[in-house]
Amino acid sequence: MRGKIWAVGVLIAVSLILFTCTNFGSPNRSRLVIATTTSTVDGGLLEYLKPHFDARFGAEMTWLYLGSGQAFAVASRGDADILLVHDREREDAFMVAGNGTHRITVMYNDFVIIGPTTDAAGVRGAADALEAFKKIAEAGESGVARFVSRGDKSGTHTLEMRIWSTLGVEPRKKVWYIEAGQGMSATIRICSEKQAYTLSDRGTWVKLRNSLGEALKLQILYEYDKKLLNPYGLILLNQQKYPNINSELAEKFFLFMISDEGQKLIDSYRVANEQLFFSAFGKAEVIGLPSEQEEVQFWVRRLLESGLEPPSWLKPG
Repeated sequence: MRGKIWAVGVLIAVSLILFTCTNFGSPNRSRLVIATTTSTVDGGLLEYLKPHFDARFGAEMTWLYLGSGQAFAVASRGDADILLVHDREREDAFMVAGNGTHRITVMYNDFVIIGPTTDAAGVRGAADALEAFKKIAEAGESGVARFVSRGDKSGTHTLEMRIWSTLGVEPRKKVWYIEAGQGMSATIRICSEKQAYTLSDRGTWVKLRNSLGEALKLQILYEYDKKLLNPYGLILLNQQKYPNINSELAEKFFLFMISDEGQKLIDSYRVANEQLFFSAFGKAEVIGLPSEQEEVQFWVRRLLESGLEPPSWLKPG
């Protein structure tokens, strides 16, 4: 009997230790938990940035690998310290709801339409992204093409559904439309197996193509449309609403990402000699986004107060 009681006590103690180690609200002040979209992980950017940030701030940078929709949900529960996503409408709604205190466009890349080299839908000849999607739908109705959607409420999925809506197409009722319900890398793999089309962020595509080589039987068929711009927003959570978050380290990460060092690191990251992400702090209007001048000015002052250098294009004088 005593042995059983002792065993139960040990199990309870171990459970409590495990809970403490995995509970996001635990007071580990050196750990930063980022709720982020899959593309920043699939593309390898956060792994690249981690040693630089950790070394500078004595931190342990970690992340939750999620679609944007799930990342917003996690952050809205206070189960992460900072949010890095790419879905502007939901970013703005998140801020309006009082969940965040500051938001800035920190970087961007773009989306591409990939598919089989045979290109039965004729996407290569499309005039713009809308026509490319229209061609895929028409080819799908003719039984010669399929489309694989992430179907996971991510930023990529949201953009895809916005394009279908503009065309007046409800794809989820179509036999040629496949919902993967998975992240970008898994969706691309399914797309390759099915010899179908999909919408992908460029970073994940390049990283996966580089690792799989000829086994990935797809190629970019349409790119460089302004509708396919993919800006990433960095959001500080509201400490008053989420008192258990590591707000001090979250602000350090925010400052690091918009600093001269962080922006240069984003620009210098490459896979197979191809740049995957581009710096965007203070460049919103240049890339066709709404002005963020007030926020930029605020954060330039914070950078200087913190002993960090603003990006060269924003330095006074």
